[in-house]
Amino acid sequence: MGDALVHIDAYGDPACPWDFSAEGARLRLRWRYGDALSWRHTMVGLSSTPDEYARRGFAPGDLARGRTYIRDRFGMPIDTTPAERFAVTVVACRAVVGVRQRAPEHVDAFLRALRVAGLSTPVELDDPETIAAAARTAGLDDDDVARWAAEPQTDQELAHDIADARNPSPAALAMRERLATTLDGIWRYTCPSYRISRGELTLEAPGFQPARVYEVIIANLAPELDPRPEPQHVEEVLAWAPYPLATAEIAGIMEIDVAIAGQRLADSAAHATPVANDAYWSIAAPVS
Repeated sequence: MGDALVHIDAYGDPACPWDFSAEGARLRLRWRYGDALSWRHTMVGLSSTPDEYARRGFAPGDLARGRTYIRDRFGMPIDTTPAERFAVTVVACRAVVGVRQRAPEHVDAFLRALRVAGLSTPVELDDPETIAAAARTAGLDDDDVARWAAEPQTDQELAHDIADARNPSPAALAMRERLATTLDGIWRYTCPSYRISRGELTLEAPGFQPARVYEVIIANLAPELDPRPEPQHVEEVLAWAPYPLATAEIAGIMEIDVAIAGQRLADSAAHATPVANDAYWSIAAPVS
């Protein structure tokens, strides 16, 4: 499709189960528009200190119950084991910003690996080994990622991300029910929120949205784009995907019910790696 015509500022946090549950919509946009879209992952920074959630009146069990609700609603593989403590999400956000600056071609894979680790398995995202393992999964040297995260410029860029996420546009503020407030009462974007732009024209999609909302915005900004046809088979999707996909993600790309996607996957030659309440699917390796 040539050079990118449309740019998406995606506001998110690797620890957010809503953001994780939006993976199917993001993947559908990538399937439909490919390189016609460019993406920038802006880190919201949901927590900066260990007591931030407690100061909001949350206990670890409350977060586990929230994860259970989101898991049951959207079907993503989400671990609901109550944590012993609250993770500081800016630690992972800082690592993402470091990779975004130093190895931008790896930032999508790195953020993906963090989301999978932090939400599908019972590990803490502020654990250095969690971040190191995500780096290796994304094809990065974990020592490089740790060094990039510690650079002063990374801290400055993260601070800019966090400030930007706490400065919603007038259009977003007109949809306050799709925003959140900080402990200080400042409005911020929720995860995920998108600013979708072409040149000087920007349209807002704050909060969790179905993929068709984004497709309508893109069609208005770039009507000349010819989206890729809908996939007809789960094998098509798995052959295209850069990493194994959850059942709900395949359903999102194909715009079918999660149960139907699960049945089609079960009837295919795809390989399932069970995790949490679901599995990650990939094309079965040939027998040698």
